[in-house]
Amino acid sequence: MSASDKKKLRKEQNAAAITERQKKARKEARQLKIYTTIFISAMAIVLAAAIFIGLFVANGKPAIGWINKATNAIEVDGTKLSTVDLNYYYKDYITSFADQYSDYGTYASTYLLLNTGLDVSKPLDEQDYNKETGETWADYFVQSAKDNAKWAYGLYNKAVAEGYTLTDSEQKNLDAQESNLDLYAQYYGYSSVPAYLRGIYGPGADIDSYMEYCRINAIASSYANNYYEGLEFKDADYREYEKDKLVDYNSYSFSYYICSVNTFLTYNGGGTTEKDEDGKTSTTYTDAQKETARKDAEAAAKGLAIAENSTLEKLNEAIKKLPIHKDKSEKDLESVKATENTFVLSGAIQDADVKKWLTDDARKPGDLTTIEIKSGEGDSATVTGYYVLLFQEMTTNKQPLANVQHILVKFTGGTKDSTTGETTYTDEEKSATKAKAQEILDTFLKGEKQDSEAFGKLASEKSEDTGSKSTGGLIEDIYRDANYVQSFKDWALDNRKVGDTGIIESEYGYHVMFYKEDDEMTYRDYMIDIDLTNERYEEWETAIVDAVTVTDKNLSGLDTGFTISG
Repeated sequence: MSASDKKKLRKEQNAAAITERQKKARKEARQLKIYTTIFISAMAIVLAAAIFIGLFVANGKPAIGWINKATNAIEVDGTKLSTVDLNYYYKDYITSFADQYSDYGTYASTYLLLNTGLDVSKPLDEQDYNKETGETWADYFVQSAKDNAKWAYGLYNKAVAEGYTLTDSEQKNLDAQESNLDLYAQYYGYSSVPAYLRGIYGPGADIDSYMEYCRINAIASSYANNYYEGLEFKDADYREYEKDKLVDYNSYSFSYYICSVNTFLTYNGGGTTEKDEDGKTSTTYTDAQKETARKDAEAAAKGLAIAENSTLEKLNEAIKKLPIHKDKSEKDLESVKATENTFVLSGAIQDADVKKWLTDDARKPGDLTTIEIKSGEGDSATVTGYYVLLFQEMTTNKQPLANVQHILVKFTGGTKDSTTGETTYTDEEKSATKAKAQEILDTFLKGEKQDSEAFGKLASEKSEDTGSKSTGGLIEDIYRDANYVQSFKDWALDNRKVGDTGIIESEYGYHVMFYKEDDEMTYRDYMIDIDLTNERYEEWETAIVDAVTVTDKNLSGLDTGFTISG
């Protein structure tokens, strides 16, 4: 497999984000592409519109198709887009925006309202998107539609200038989309495809203009993705990139305990307890009582952060001996302990003071400290407690990614819980499955060869994992935070040597494991590669899009007063 193929596989296979910062970067890099990628998929955006939010309900402006076709709504670098053309971007952006909440099913509209303030039962131009500026939701969606048109035509025009064309597969997907429109129209009770398109996009929508819209976006999206996937870097590039951000790719193992001021306030007692008209009780404390509790919490924290407690076991013993826990039962004391954090990437450490202390070059295993926890900012900030931090380990994440092969033997039988939908298996059922896995491993170990090729052949015959069966059970580029079951990762990353075998259990069944090799890329460089790729892509994309001019001509034909049904 070539380096470029492996890089593409990494990005597709390891969809799990690495840190919140990298999640955001990856999302931003692909944000505009997500909107257009749908045009080269088998499913049309119009299908999503019909499934999630039904059809758009026009509230007001009657429109005539030929007028919409003739009206020049905007110009993008001199290309005239009619009201019909802009409507495709407008309605599809609204659909993609709302579809983020489709997983909530019948509660999607409620979650959309709670999270964004968008009420699907009210006209868009009667809802404030930004009360300070007076911008309505209709204004927001119109601007987003223009931004997406700007992106699409910027990338499309550059692609055409360079002679870029869709791949055969992408062209087939685009052709299939046109063919599928007839099926969608029939399914939703429309007499024809034009009637179906008009029902979603409004008067003037027709097959020719819609498919041209899809073609332009398909080429723009493919061109952008081709550039993104084609970015490759050398070791020197990685080293230069990380030069000023070395700790960003380190992971830290540490434990913490919080001495809460409120806990000490309650423990100290006092205060004035009152009942409200609903019968609910609340206790208020004087400033002096609060200050005493703060001092007690601080003293307790500092008493824990001493050299004698330099191991997690000793720290937990000291925590249990705090006066605030003296009346707890042995069972309750079991949960009284420091919170463990293992190999947390620096980007995932939220508290700035905690991060600064943990990432200090002077840190060594067993170091302890206390850090204030504050609510609010500046002079009005209030100390609500104290972290007791125990530093345990730092890793630079320079271990290679792991490449393994596996053969899955699924559990059979089982009892499905009608409430949760989860299936449980008896010990006998699990034992029977494990015995099958052992038979497969024994067959491999008794074979003429015990190499990757031989294991792959066996996987293609025996594995029940449809995702990897065709590739000989190969799972590449496994790292600590990858989106795989824990037992799978634990085995793969346990200082393996080429040719190691074993059997592990997961929620799916038993896996016969074979360690193929260490990857040529380390986990650290994998993370840097993602960030560097996103950064370079964004620079490239921004330069193209920023050079595009969009001029408003006549936006009156857009139906900004419709209601999203659902």
